[in-house]
Amino acid sequence: MHQTFGYARVSTVDQNLDTQLDILTKAGCDRIFQDKITGMSVQRPALDELLGLLRAGDTVLVARFFRLGRSRDHVIHLVNSFHQRGIHFKALDLGIDTTTPAGKFMLSIFASLAEYDRESILEKTKAGQQLAAAQGKHIGRPKGLDAENVGKVRKALGKGLSVAETAELTGISLSSVKRYRKHLQAALN
Repeated sequence: MHQTFGYARVSTVDQNLDTQLDILTKAGCDRIFQDKITGMSVQRPALDELLGLLRAGDTVLVARFFRLGRSRDHVIHLVNSFHQRGIHFKALDLGIDTTTPAGKFMLSIFASLAEYDRESILEKTKAGQQLAAAQGKHIGRPKGLDAENVGKVRKALGKGLSVAETAELTGISLSSVKRYRKHLQAALN
């Protein structure tokens, strides 16, 4: 049997859930999950419990669209996940109902906006990297090998220390020690 689950969340201690709970109760939810989150906490135990119980054909109902997740992208991710799992979603404040063509259309608009944002950020990042490169700035890990660190690694490995011990002793990162070791081994061959 398919169930309708409500979810309510407030983000500060002084807020209360009464309004959301009243709306969800009147909407006929079989069970209502509620989180009272303070600050920037990403832990939402009631939402996690709800997500674990959902089955295809169930409905998730929220009084306010943005109460479902911590950001627009998170909400869109959750709703897309519901769609893929055959779970219906309704947001009463915006009239979104994924069982209707209009509701599916609204969600496709939100998903398109999120994709546009991601592409816009990637485009800005790439433009910034190209500008930095044109100005002669290096981005990323320093190129080449640090001769002083290669010497430290050669000495430590020569004494029979492991890669982890060498990294701990010298303060050089584990990945750099491995890279220097590989370089030293290639030089011997």
